[in-house]
Amino acid sequence: MYRLIPLLCCLSCSVPPADPAPPAVSVTQAEPKIQELTIAARGNLMAFDQGELRARAGGKIRLTFSNPKNASMNHNIFIVQAGNSQAVAEQCSAEGLVEPNAEAMKSIIAHSETIGPGQKTTIEFETPPPGRYEYVCTVRGHSQTMRGWLIVEPSP
Repeated sequence: MYRLIPLLCCLSCSVPPADPAPPAVSVTQAEPKIQELTIAARGNLMAFDQGELRARAGGKIRLTFSNPKNASMNHNIFIVQAGNSQAVAEQCSAEGLVEPNAEAMKSIIAHSETIGPGQKTTIEFETPPPGRYEYVCTVRGHSQTMRGWLIVEPSP
């Protein structure tokens, strides 16, 4: 009988431990989806290199705007509600945004700083709802030819 006690002790020690507690679940907030878009001025032609940019609704847009080295003019880019590009351009000067009236401010979705030749700038903004939006350079005299469309399509 006494010989069985050590054997029972050994057997009791070899019982597998109970299942460990499940690991704690860590919840992290996902970063918003960022869509990368690029656009450039076309040298001294007072035009953008693209007449249309496309994005999907939701998340953010990161727009990089560049002005080539061979240009001799400053440029910027304003994204505005459709039908408001001329009004916004008239409210802005060559230095960028200069005290536009309240109505013009409501229609501006995002805008860059004014940049010189060989420079680039990046702006990040919430993607607007699906629809058509205008972009325009507001440097004095440029808005007639430096314009295009940002088309925001519904998310799949």
